[in-house]
Amino acid sequence: MIGNEIVTELNASGYHPRSSKQSDFQSTIIIRDLVAQCPLMAARAKAGELVAKLRHHQIVGHADWVIDIAFGTCAGAPIPPLIPGVTITIAAPVMIQVAIELKSIWTEHRKARLNRLRDFNSFHGYAHQYNPETVAAAFLVVNSAEWFWSPLRDADDLTRHGRPSKTARQLAKETVDKFRSIHLRNSAADPPGLEALGVIVVEHDNIMLNPNQAVFAGKGAQTIVAPTPPNVALGDPLHYESMIQRICHAYAQRFPA
Repeated sequence: MIGNEIVTELNASGYHPRSSKQSDFQSTIIIRDLVAQCPLMAARAKAGELVAKLRHHQIVGHADWVIDIAFGTCAGAPIPPLIPGVTITIAAPVMIQVAIELKSIWTEHRKARLNRLRDFNSFHGYAHQYNPETVAAAFLVVNSAEWFWSPLRDADDLTRHGRPSKTARQLAKETVDKFRSIHLRNSAADPPGLEALGVIVVEHDNIMLNPNQAVFAGKGAQTIVAPTPPNVALGDPLHYESMIQRICHAYAQRFPA
């Protein structure tokens, strides 16, 4: 489960807002799961016809559209992956067929969720301006820890999310529900929106990176996958497995064999 894998990585490395490490780690999991669960994508990846690229830049009109994960057609004649155990070649695609945006909300939820909503709406706008058939998806990590420390703040500047009137988990659930406003498209003829959106909620206070972490020992807590709620249940349109299946279905529908 991706939530457990994210927790393991956070326990090992923590989170820094100016590092791409967490995003890259999540990208490799999503690529792995799509190739594993989508027969058509797997067959084309095995043949070298389908490639994937992290942080791919694509010009759309006059804008530089940056894609966290871009799947698409290979350049030139297909060459199967040459390294044993590698299921897809990492290379820039010629034509983008699947584009995935990765974002996270670690603190300041009310402000951050509005910014992430704008990011996702902008992302699918670029994707469908590029090609209405492109499968545009997004993945969001939300933090529901009671406390959080950002490496961009002073060592003694800890943010508290929970309040007597509303717990951090309640705040995280409100944040998750905000993203239900994004329309999930079932065909290229549908109104603007994403083809798929997955959300996972974890609890990580990041105190492990604080230079004075011993001072905050009483506030630190174990990093975990948050319970349901605020996490969404299996079968929810925003569940990670729903995101994977929607991408698979849309890809097979838009780019059939």
